[in-house]
Amino acid sequence: MKRLLIASLLTLPFLLPACQFDAGTVVCEDGTTPGPTLPVPSTVKALQTQLGAAVQTFTYDPTRANTFTGSKGTIVTIPANAFVKNGQVVTAPVQLAFREIFSRADMVLSNMPTVSNGRVLQSAGEVYLQPAQDTTLRMAPGATIRLQTMNPPNVSPQDTMRLFVAPGGSGGGSGSASSCFNWTLNTDPGSTLSPTPTGNLITVSSVLYNQGIGWFNCDRFYSTPNPQTITVNVAGTNIDPQKNTMVFAVFRTFNGAISVCTFTAPNSFRSGGVPLGAAVSIVVIRTVDDKLYYGRQDGTVQVGVPFAPVLQETTPADLIASLNTL
Repeated sequence: MKRLLIASLLTLPFLLPACQFDAGTVVCEDGTTPGPTLPVPSTVKALQTQLGAAVQTFTYDPTRANTFTGSKGTIVTIPANAFVKNGQVVTAPVQLAFREIFSRADMVLSNMPTVSNGRVLQSAGEVYLQPAQDTTLRMAPGATIRLQTMNPPNVSPQDTMRLFVAPGGSGGGSGSASSCFNWTLNTDPGSTLSPTPTGNLITVSSVLYNQGIGWFNCDRFYSTPNPQTITVNVAGTNIDPQKNTMVFAVFRTFNGAISVCTFTAPNSFRSGGVPLGAAVSIVVIRTVDDKLYYGRQDGTVQVGVPFAPVLQETTPADLIASLNTL
């Protein structure tokens, strides 16, 4: 017998032997307890905050070198006395916000696509690191931060990655819900990316960090000898990419996804630079009247052939489950 809600237990008494409840806690025969139901986000920005890659918080001790390990295996190393404020070395503990995005599902849910100036990227991992509260902190001159990432399963160690970067505000958001997020190839000679047997080592200099950079991405340009513009037509009314609709093209054969974010009213979304013949899953997510709608259409990119996924009402848990199959 699988997990059961208390309401189900009350209305289906013949199922009671499968689960027991005491002091409001239900324990089922599989040894688990039903978790809380995820609330339906009211906007796509709320969805990205609620369902996107979690913000992890680390406490940095400036009196010594610090090493932290993220929930997905990224190792963060920060030297002592690494932060300054108004030119003075910070001596109090610093709360740091950290995020890890390695899967295509998290790219979609966090609105963190893999594209640089219209060119598609293949990613071996996106990470974010910035002070969680005091945005006036800077890195001390000459200090460096190291981020050791682990390659996701769908990335080969032979894929030569380069360091791409992007600004990041408090909490690691990617801007407005409809923003066409863009990665920039790193040009700071003091910040580097080096391959390791299991992933990549990112070295971030104080020069790069103090430019407001918070996002760091292990990427390479994906070959697009015949780039195409794809069009996605979304069914429905009052479509607003700022509030209630997000569209992604997720690549099936490599670790990457793009936001189809150029909107033409009433219902058309476009994006260029997509390889002809690429296998993609077109994902549409809408939040309308406190309900969540989701559509997915698998196919290949063809000249002049639009996509139009069929939307159905869903739950946050089912949405996550479907995206995790990409």
